[in-house]
Amino acid sequence: MSAPDTQAQALLQRITDDRDRRCAALRTAAEAHAKQVVRSARAAARESVRNAVIQERARMDLGVRQAAARADIEVRRQERQKSRELLEQMWAALADGLEGRWREPTSRRAWIDAAMSQAGALLPGRAWLIEVGSDWTEQERGELNDRARERGAGTVGYSLHAAIPAGLKIRAGSVCIDATVPGLLTQRDAIEAAFLVEYLPALAASEPNA
Repeated sequence: MSAPDTQAQALLQRITDDRDRRCAALRTAAEAHAKQVVRSARAAARESVRNAVIQERARMDLGVRQAAARADIEVRRQERQKSRELLEQMWAALADGLEGRWREPTSRRAWIDAAMSQAGALLPGRAWLIEVGSDWTEQERGELNDRARERGAGTVGYSLHAAIPAGLKIRAGSVCIDATVPGLLTQRDAIEAAFLVEYLPALAASEPNA
């Protein structure tokens, strides 16, 4: 082989070797890039799945809290409804019970004595105006007059009212001791609170699920 041919062959070999090196370098770089892309994609997928799980858990937690809140609201609504029904029954029974006690002579006398004692403590020596039902007889008013004097009334006057079926009022000036059924039941909030505090625990204890 002549010298020119040898030189050409050597040059071609160098070109071929350089091409192979470049191809190998490009292939290695491409493979490394592909691996990085795959790693990034996997990391992104894991992050996406993690975020989706977090969001789903948050959604489920929110749903549980909302369901619990709705259940609590419903329980409270039922409790309020039950309380209202109990209070309505209580007021009806209480008014009827008091009127029944007024019709019973022994309890009626104790009722009157309690009103008289309160008036005696607040209104001693003053002129008392006693308001009673229109069905009171003269004899009953006379007996009441004696009991009022025993409690310290200065003078005693009467006012008869058909609208007072049970109880009595004792007035002296601007002071009024209201011992009628409506007067005894004016402290509605206190009466209802006392009733519920006393009755609701007993009711809960008597229920099958308690």
